[in-house]
Amino acid sequence: MGVEKEELVTFSSIVIIGDKNGHVGMGIGKAKETLPAREKAIRKAKLNIIKVKRGSGSFEGSSNELHSIPFKVDGKCGSVKMILIPAPQGTGLVIGKEGRKILRLAGIKDVYSKSWGQTRTTINYATAIMSALKKLNEFKLSE
Repeated sequence: MGVEKEELVTFSSIVIIGDKNGHVGMGIGKAKETLPAREKAIRKAKLNIIKVKRGSGSFEGSSNELHSIPFKVDGKCGSVKMILIPAPQGTGLVIGKEGRKILRLAGIKDVYSKSWGQTRTTINYATAIMSALKKLNEFKLSE
C-alpha cells in the first residue's frame, strides 16, 4: 500500500544551427536534466545539417543574389502543414517568430508562408519547416 511511484519528469530541448549561407540543422534532445538535453540536441543538430537551395524565385525582380527559395515547397509534421513561397527582394520573412529564426540561419532573407494546424506546438512547427527545406534538394532545376 505504501508504494510510491518515481516522478517521470523529462526535459525536451530543440536546437537550430546554421551558418546563414545555405546550411541549417535541427536537433531534439530529451533527458532528466536540462543540460544533458541541450547537449544532446546540439550534437544531433550538428549531425543533421542539410544544404538549403536558395535562389531568386520571384518573377517580380531580376536579382542575381540568392535571397529566397527557388520555388514553392511544402512540409508537414503532425497536424502542422507549412507552405513556403518565394518572395521578391525586400519583402522580408513573412512567417512566425520561430520560423523566422530557422530561415534566417539558413540564409533566406525573403519568403512568404502559409501554415495550418496546431502551430503553437514548436517542435512540430520547426520540423515542418525543416521538411519543407529538405524538399528543395529533391527537385532538379534544369538550367
